[in-house]
Amino acid sequence: MFPEGGYLINGIVSRLAFKATNGKGTPSDIEGMLYENDKPIITVKSKHDGMGSVMFTPVRDKVYEVRLNNGKSYTLPKVQIQGISLRLLRQNKENVDFIISQSYGLPQQMVYLIGHMRGKVYCMAKGVLKDNLKMRIPLSNFLYQGIAEFTLLNEAMEPIAERLVYVHPEKKLYITAEPEKKHFKTREKATIKIKVTDDKGNPIKAHLGVSVYDQAYDYTENKHSLPVYCYLSSQIRGNIYNPTYYFDEENSDRIEALDLLLLTQGWRRYVWHIFNNSYSGRPFLLDEIVGIQTVKNRKKSVETLQLIQVTGTERNTTIIEADSLGHFFVNTDLMKELRGGYVYFKSLLPNNNKPILELVDFFNQINSIRGSRQSYFPKLTPVDEEEQPLLNLPIVSSDTTVLLDGITVTGKAQRLFRDKMMGHLDSLAQINFGPWVCEHDFLENYLPGYTHHHNPEYCPCPITEKERNTPIVGKSYALLKAQYYECIGEGNRFSVIDRRTIVYEGPEYSEEELLRLNNIWRTKGYYALREFYQPDEVDLESPIPDSRNTLFWSPSVVTDEKGEAIISFYCSDINTGFIGRIEGINGLNLLGSTICNLRVIK
Repeated sequence: MFPEGGYLINGIVSRLAFKATNGKGTPSDIEGMLYENDKPIITVKSKHDGMGSVMFTPVRDKVYEVRLNNGKSYTLPKVQIQGISLRLLRQNKENVDFIISQSYGLPQQMVYLIGHMRGKVYCMAKGVLKDNLKMRIPLSNFLYQGIAEFTLLNEAMEPIAERLVYVHPEKKLYITAEPEKKHFKTREKATIKIKVTDDKGNPIKAHLGVSVYDQAYDYTENKHSLPVYCYLSSQIRGNIYNPTYYFDEENSDRIEALDLLLLTQGWRRYVWHIFNNSYSGRPFLLDEIVGIQTVKNRKKSVETLQLIQVTGTERNTTIIEADSLGHFFVNTDLMKELRGGYVYFKSLLPNNNKPILELVDFFNQINSIRGSRQSYFPKLTPVDEEEQPLLNLPIVSSDTTVLLDGITVTGKAQRLFRDKMMGHLDSLAQINFGPWVCEHDFLENYLPGYTHHHNPEYCPCPITEKERNTPIVGKSYALLKAQYYECIGEGNRFSVIDRRTIVYEGPEYSEEELLRLNNIWRTKGYYALREFYQPDEVDLESPIPDSRNTLFWSPSVVTDEKGEAIISFYCSDINTGFIGRIEGINGLNLLGSTICNLRVIK
């Protein structure tokens, strides 16, 4: 049970919202009666998804209890002796009206009502509160759709009560998607025409994500579109049951139901004694790479011009300059050119300066905060096995060919894939730091401790670096672990601790070892564009059954100046209905989504 504004106050008309769920956390419809000192005063009945509200005037020193028809009872929160309340009177497209009331006997005072959204204040109203005070806030102060927070403050600018109100549901992208026709044959080319406008019918250039998938994978509950998540689910605590209900214009009671949701799941009460620290710093995720170059050997003077070599995974290289303090950054234009994986940095200062590059990794900071935050991502409601559709049945063509679910191939393990840059470093390491073979065919510099060349003065087969032989992959070599003694006469003596024979497979360096050997640093760059497989006309001629459940997917479909876009794709061999889901943003805080339906038949 959630009193509007935070508290039930003696003698002030109050709205009490409530929410009922079962043991699994899903809504439960209830009906009962509110009792005052065992006397029934008002009927209690849920209106939507177990939520509802009642209006009554609480009185101090009286016990209030909700008794349900199923025999269960619940005691209301304690009634405050005196205080100030904030209650929403009415709301329409133009205004939102509040009534502010305070207990009898309190002195008149100046109060302030602040309206803010997503951390930004959009309006403030003030007035002198004696007993009751009505305030009207024009919704034209708010530019976007979403949850607006109205906070009531006293003369000392201390928050007293807060109320969440959903404003401007009409400010969104209006997206229409029309398939060329409702029925398509298997492997036929299909097209969908998309048009985007604002609430006034003006065409909008928007970036859309589009997917066309099997209707068997469209869950009726817990569906989250882009507007649902951004406008609602991520803004209030806890998981919301069937959040798309509040955005479906076919539901005539959706505005009233949304207000009940904000009264319960978005309920606020101010508590001043907070012991847990919270992060309130600036946003720290940037689109660039930033870092600083320092010099370990401070005895050496640093050139005024500090150059840093920047390389992508395709070994495309450029040079950037650090400022006098060593700070440098890679802008978004350069990041796009280096797109496709890691970005590598190498200082061009002389090695005797011992330069060190420190790259800022914002994701460590993000993950440290996410670990203590509640997740608002939707969780699917479990489906009973009896009701769960069978989606893993094999597809059999007319020639009885059966498409297998998967094939497991076993064989000799291969080395981990390295990108071109890491492969280049690996080649350099094998030339400069790799194992070598002495004149007695012993493999040196391969395993720690296995050498008899600790000191050339006592080595029985001294050899210069130029005379070292390169080991051959696949050939057998002896490894010798030896301990040296003093020189005796004209010869040298050493004792053999261990001897073994191995087949040389080449040196293996970890990526971190390769980077340090070459004095290089790296960090994550932009991902390469992901391409979704779509068959062409040649693929459609194949007799192998086409079992694609997703016919089309694209994360970036851009409409033209008329707000229009056309997508095309080939249907698969699955004889069923498909759903096209289109959602996106225009870059100016307008979001939208829609769906369309089509059928594939044989």
